[in-house]
Amino acid sequence: MKRSRHIFAAAQNGTINILDPINFNIVNSWITHTSQIIDLDAHTDYIVTCGSSTKPFPSQSMCDPFVSVFDLKRMQAMNPVAFPPHAARVRLHPKMLTTAIVVSQHGQMQVIDVTNPISTSGIKFALLNPPLKLFDIAPTGDAIAMVGNECIIRLWGSPSKIKFTELALQVELPRPQPPPPELDWSPDV
Repeated sequence: MKRSRHIFAAAQNGTINILDPINFNIVNSWITHTSQIIDLDAHTDYIVTCGSSTKPFPSQSMCDPFVSVFDLKRMQAMNPVAFPPHAARVRLHPKMLTTAIVVSQHGQMQVIDVTNPISTSGIKFALLNPPLKLFDIAPTGDAIAMVGNECIIRLWGSPSKIKFTELALQVELPRPQPPPPELDWSPDV
């Protein structure tokens, strides 16, 4: 993922490598989860991840009940943010720099402040057929889209305010062309 002035690469062992985009040297490395990273998002000042850990009994990988946060200004890990329903996806809000939205496999959403995890906003539920497959926020911050197991897109936002781009212009479609003249396919042609 290329955001801000670095490239962020998630490794299969739960490590995030922060790379210099010019020479691809590792600037910093950070162990976020004990098994693997499920989702990652980054903006100018923060990286947020949710991942999984392998549980001893039964031997399977499960989503972790926290979101890991890394401060890019100070280049150090911050305290993880608790999310008891087990974080499956996380996105930083494109407009509110310290705000992230975390979603569980079953569609529970929570807005968190990564700098002050105690002050969290309300909890919302999306009716979807678990597990959650995809989750994203529009670049304007006005809409949230989720896809569950049934592959139906659930769109959240105020119907009168949803915009997906900042500078939305009317799509200019080409003028319909007249159909080509019909040809006579007689033996003389």
